[in-house]
Amino acid sequence: MDFLKKMNVSVHLEDAAERRWLRKKVEKEKPLALNQTSISGKGVLTKTDGGFMITTNAEADDTNTRIISALRLNFNKEDWREYNRVSVFIYPEAVGFQNFYFHFTLTNHGDKPQGHAPSLIPNEWNHLVWEIDDITRDKIESLSIGPVLLGCPSEALPDVKFYFKDITLQKVQADYIEGWDLDRRIAFSHAGYFRQAEKTALTQKANNNYFEVIDLSDMRRHRYPVKKITTKLGSYCKLDFSELSKPGRYQLSLDERITPQFEISDFPYQSALIKSIAFLKTLHCGDDVPGVHSPCHLNCYTFHPDGRMVPNHGGWHDAGDVSQFEICTAEMAYAVLEVAENLKTDSPLRGELLKEGRWGINWLLRTRFGDGYRAMAVLYSIWRKNILEGIDSFSRKSVAENGPFENFCAASALGKAARLFKDEDRVFSDWCRRAAEEDFWFGVAGRKQGLYTKRWGPGAASQVCGHGAIAAAELYLLTGDIRYCAQGAEYANTTLACQAQTLPPWEKPLRGFFYKEPDHKEILNYEHRGHEQSPLCGLLRMYEVAAGHPDSEAWLEGIKLYREYIIKTASLVTPYNLLPAYIYDITKLNLNDHTIPKSHITEDEAKESLKAQAVTGIRLADNIYLRRFPLAIQRRGFHATLLSKAKAVSAIGKLLNDQDLIRIALDQLEWILGKNPFAASTMYGEGYNYHPLYVAFSGQMIGALPVGIKTRANNDAPYWPTGNGAVYKEIWGHTTGKFLAVLADIIAYYHKL
Repeated sequence: MDFLKKMNVSVHLEDAAERRWLRKKVEKEKPLALNQTSISGKGVLTKTDGGFMITTNAEADDTNTRIISALRLNFNKEDWREYNRVSVFIYPEAVGFQNFYFHFTLTNHGDKPQGHAPSLIPNEWNHLVWEIDDITRDKIESLSIGPVLLGCPSEALPDVKFYFKDITLQKVQADYIEGWDLDRRIAFSHAGYFRQAEKTALTQKANNNYFEVIDLSDMRRHRYPVKKITTKLGSYCKLDFSELSKPGRYQLSLDERITPQFEISDFPYQSALIKSIAFLKTLHCGDDVPGVHSPCHLNCYTFHPDGRMVPNHGGWHDAGDVSQFEICTAEMAYAVLEVAENLKTDSPLRGELLKEGRWGINWLLRTRFGDGYRAMAVLYSIWRKNILEGIDSFSRKSVAENGPFENFCAASALGKAARLFKDEDRVFSDWCRRAAEEDFWFGVAGRKQGLYTKRWGPGAASQVCGHGAIAAAELYLLTGDIRYCAQGAEYANTTLACQAQTLPPWEKPLRGFFYKEPDHKEILNYEHRGHEQSPLCGLLRMYEVAAGHPDSEAWLEGIKLYREYIIKTASLVTPYNLLPAYIYDITKLNLNDHTIPKSHITEDEAKESLKAQAVTGIRLADNIYLRRFPLAIQRRGFHATLLSKAKAVSAIGKLLNDQDLIRIALDQLEWILGKNPFAASTMYGEGYNYHPLYVAFSGQMIGALPVGIKTRANNDAPYWPTGNGAVYKEIWGHTTGKFLAVLADIIAYYHKL
């Protein structure tokens, strides 16, 4: 896109995992029998010389029912175990569409159907392959392939055709998709390494007792020893080249293996930062986004209970379903502005970040009613024409609510915006300040009244008061009004009361983590959207802006206790140094903390599933376990939970100038950008071996981060299959916001050196 060209950042699609999959050697192949075919859903199926054609219409109504037109192949309990990949060529013929969202559904007798959800480029042949090595396939009954029709955007024509040919089964060397093993893969940070930071890579197989780092500027080879280490996850070879600090482009060489290039510099994450901004720009709702969509959702509104309404287009589409959520928008805007604040004033990126942050801030301003009510969950289920057809025809799914946590999130972002825009746009800055102050006091009143939003339910005191303290600190810094210091101190103290400050009588005691409430009955944890940074950053921001307050030393002690918790747990997932997720008491599992698909599972079954997952974690005491990954029933994919904890760590690292914590925060970014068992970057278009992501409404987006690497069944191990789908591979602005929030502190730390 133009922004990437402007910032002189290139994207190499040949480095994508999809290209590697298509180049795999096919060891065996069998055409699928096509004598029992039918169409599922809307459209007409026609047999062609080379295969089949579906003719259908993409129009959809706003009932949130996604219409499918699928080619269904029926089989009589066929045994496919000799094969592990489905291959098909599909040609979507259409006018005005940027992409098509497809569903593959494979049904084995007696098992739950398994799916794959790729996006296809219109008006060209798409070769799609789906590895099914981990799917039971001894009695296959059907395979269906077809588009999910998400409406017709303004620039498109509704009549579409889809051609299918060369549908075959194949046998290939399957990807490694679950566990901690690396075998001969070399896992390293695809973004590169800071000159002053530790620099390591990992593998498991090494013939030589040394490796080399090749300087691509002069082809000089720097030789270092291979360090053999044994951990609870297995035996590994650690490749440590930390002493190398010369800026440049490098490759690692071990035996006959040579990695792709990476960078050593003062700011190796610049490419990832620029691509993250580019991704946010492609999420713009209501805007003309070339190659993605025309101005969209211009006739969509949020309704106040008293009948008033506000337009809710603008801001950022939330994910692959193009909905929007106020919490995500506020945290994303805050993170974007935080990065801008920590960049040098002469950085060309600073202006771009301020501009992008303003885009999100404007949505927060536009969708508030000025009485505590605001747009919270905006549900865009289809593309539709931007035509107003009368008030009675509107979908009224988007209803304004008044929630204290949501108002504190808005007040934090608006307060920071008011300060950063003060010199360049006084009118805008004043507007942000007034709205921030109003929203903060709406949040205070709402918490006293016990308000909460229906969608998210009651918020934990540690989360709500933590974010209230962040907002109070921003407003105290902005206005100097002592009322914000007093209210922020109250919230910081409530947050502190939620912290485990003494060692419990466990076999492996830990302290410094947070409970939901001061009563310490339930431990704070998340399954999907992460806010572990809220309590810690609330304490931290109040300490920064009110260091002379009588309670400030207690806040600092709480910050240091959390540091102790992180240091004690950061080595438990060696050698990846992944931060473990949460502590669970299996006698106090709360189903309200989890998304339970009630149509598929009972509450008793859900609770038993959560217990079975918990006990595969690290035992701390009877009924107490520390999981490497969160417990989850449906919403699996954990970048956001990981990065919310990493944000707490990076913020303390910046505050205390703590190199150990900054290293731990960097470990989490490196996990996301390639230093994981799959040796895969999970940011689309950044690094190497990145998978196509679940985008549904749009084509693949450069810089997108997904919901994240997930787990399978009860296992406490990473799972990253080649198949695509929600929610683990779904693009998510919230994840990018959390990534930027961590990066903001990393930038500040290294710029101070």
